[in-house]
Amino acid sequence: MTADRSEAVQDALMLVADWNWRKGPRRKAALAWLLGRRERFRTHLGDDAKIAWWRGSPYLIRLKEVK
Repeated sequence: MTADRSEAVQDALMLVADWNWRKGPRRKAALAWLLGRRERFRTHLGDDAKIAWWRGSPYLIRLKEVK
């Protein structure tokens, strides 16, 4: 799924998703990884980001550098 968002909104979403993944409850992060709705997009730096949504909260589950 590709979202039509501005680069600033995507950057803010990545910060929140990364914070939720690292600092949020481990149980919710695991549920997001297993059962969450997936969303992929390319960052302004050219990286491929994958975010899983769990109950309205984003979790960054993959950030891969595209060569």
